[in-house]
Amino acid sequence: MRAVAPPGRWIWRLSGLITAALLVFVAAHLIAKAGQPEYAQPRATTIRTVTVAQPVTSLTVQSYGGSVQITGAPVDRVQITETLMYDAPSGNLSAEPVALPAGAPTMAQSVSGGHLSLGDPECASSNCSVSFAVTVPSAATVSVDTEGGSISVSGIAGANLDSGGGPVNATRIGGPLTVGTDGGSLQLTGLTGPLSADTGGGSLAALGVASATATVTTGSGGASMIFSAAPDSVTVSTDGGSARLAVPGGPYALTADSDGGPQSIQITTSPAAQRSITVTSDGGPLVVGSR
Repeated sequence: MRAVAPPGRWIWRLSGLITAALLVFVAAHLIAKAGQPEYAQPRATTIRTVTVAQPVTSLTVQSYGGSVQITGAPVDRVQITETLMYDAPSGNLSAEPVALPAGAPTMAQSVSGGHLSLGDPECASSNCSVSFAVTVPSAATVSVDTEGGSISVSGIAGANLDSGGGPVNATRIGGPLTVGTDGGSLQLTGLTGPLSADTGGGSLAALGVASATATVTTGSGGASMIFSAAPDSVTVSTDGGSARLAVPGGPYALTADSDGGPQSIQITTSPAAQRSITVTSDGGPLVVGSR
């Protein structure tokens, strides 16, 4: 015969569960509060737009966690929009677009020999962040480091990008592109210059690639690349992630090693071919197909 709990026992059980849940909630709240400064202040946002009078041919941006968006356009002057977030004293929660109110981080901006440098050095050690949206001449080259913030660049002559874990999106880059994401995802569209990318475990998705040379390392992340023009040399290493390439034309001198993983080769190959493809996936699925 199944034992029957005495009347009212389920109430005590439910009460015990509720008490335990409350204790967990209170403990979590106290832990979270312990990690916050006692002088926590209201969060303020200031947006400032600046036009650079001097000619600019190259740009460097250093952001400590804020996002960076750079767009190439047929312009003569660089335009910068900065979105600053910081802890401000009471009564200073908004400001005019150009002026920087009390508590706002001091921005770094300089131009020398056509090279523009932007940054938020105070945010390296303070509770603030700055996002940059910059319009530059299409012929400009850029270098960006965001320490975890996202990066988006389009319509420029070349770029060196390091997101420190944030996602990266690069579109229509006409010259060399070097990217490190440290685990962040990487999306590429319409590249024509040489590509060197290391995602450190992040995924890679590339479309319309016309680069003559490409070297890609993704760690455990998957790599998918579709070429719109036949490359001279491609090297892809995924270290366990899937590797999928689609290339036009052929033949190619192919080296493909999935280390026991499923493998499919659908292109014409020849050891004597001038164009070469090397793909290793260390156990991940490997596919090399023809467009």
